[in-house]
Amino acid sequence: MKILWLSDAGCTTGFGRVTHAIGERLVEDYGHEVHVLAVNYRGDAWPCERPGHDHTTPLRLYRPNALEGSDNIGYSRILEMLAKVEPDVVIILNDPQILLRMLFGNTRFDPKNVLLQYRPILYYVPVDGTNVPPLWTEPIPKVTTTLTMSKHGATFFDSEETVWHGADTELFWPIWEKPKTTTTGLTITTKEEAKAAFGYSADSFLIGRVDSNSERKDYASMIKALWPLMEKHEEVIAHLHCQNEGGTGIRFDPLLSRNPNVDPDRFFFPGLHNSFEGWAIQDLNVLYSAFDLFVSTSRGEGFGLTLLEAASCGIPIVAQDVSAIPEVCGPGATLIEPLYTYTVKGGHDNWLPDVDAFSKAIEELYDDPDRRAELGKAGAAHAKTFSWDYAARKFDEYVTKLANAEPAVTTEASEDPNASA
Repeated sequence: MKILWLSDAGCTTGFGRVTHAIGERLVEDYGHEVHVLAVNYRGDAWPCERPGHDHTTPLRLYRPNALEGSDNIGYSRILEMLAKVEPDVVIILNDPQILLRMLFGNTRFDPKNVLLQYRPILYYVPVDGTNVPPLWTEPIPKVTTTLTMSKHGATFFDSEETVWHGADTELFWPIWEKPKTTTTGLTITTKEEAKAAFGYSADSFLIGRVDSNSERKDYASMIKALWPLMEKHEEVIAHLHCQNEGGTGIRFDPLLSRNPNVDPDRFFFPGLHNSFEGWAIQDLNVLYSAFDLFVSTSRGEGFGLTLLEAASCGIPIVAQDVSAIPEVCGPGATLIEPLYTYTVKGGHDNWLPDVDAFSKAIEELYDDPDRRAELGKAGAAHAKTFSWDYAARKFDEYVTKLANAEPAVTTEASEDPNASA
């Protein structure tokens, strides 16, 4: 089948990782032809992310802004891609407000709502909050076949099925199972060696996080939650695998200067990391194993892929007990109840973290290495229940079913439920 996939690709965003993990399997295992109008793609050669596959990605990637320089989503190229590919199925992986604009509100580049009428459309929907607007939940299942990526998301959408992301045990595994190797050729067999590979002392207590620096990820609350422990113990340091500034997140330097009792240099950043190039997954696998604890103060997750990667590496987690996070972390995390909800730009609600409760949980795990080991082993076992191969098989089933189904009856193209979005 010919598939037009609308989402991130050719980059290291969460959506991009999902596109490659499922899309490359659809090509190599099931023989589909997958064209991706790829958000955040800049036209660079991109390697196949599947273990053991050294060639470039089998996905056919297209820059979203080739026609309109400011268009990083690809609105301006959707009609062109429909004509160029003539897909049997369109797959969309993006936030609901983006989907609605593609289908109903792309008035400049698709004034006649051709994409809406081109169905079948398979929509893989993330839900990172609660109190989701009916503006999303009522029209979307009527015009797409909807798959949610979490049971949390399924409570809001009339979803055909929940298909979780995968945990690739050939990319991420606990250090106690087998050694790891960095891209520079270092063989790592212990947590202490993993710390040394990144210049950290073997005696340090390394708290880590791998996430984009965005408002929803709320790095500020994480830093404030770490300060009490760092004031008591000089060996506690933090590695924040994100950009120091930019995007919708915070600038760290002004925040770190607020606490005179904690040296800002105890917070480390990966420097050249960004969503376009990222780090080699091989090194990321080693980095996770260097962490003594993974802490996320995210205000909500549609899935939470880096949480699953940390769990796959046997790293104990502290995170909020909200959205898809409990499903992903399972028994591998200490989960913190939120303070309250607040409404975000998209119209739904996210959860603000309880900084004091995070501080208490982090200190309790610092003081209890046996509990950390227990959480790490439980999380690693839980992560093995998530499979990219299974996810790709389910996508193949849906693609095949939709491509062979009778054409859907076109809804009124003039209706625009996204008019206020």
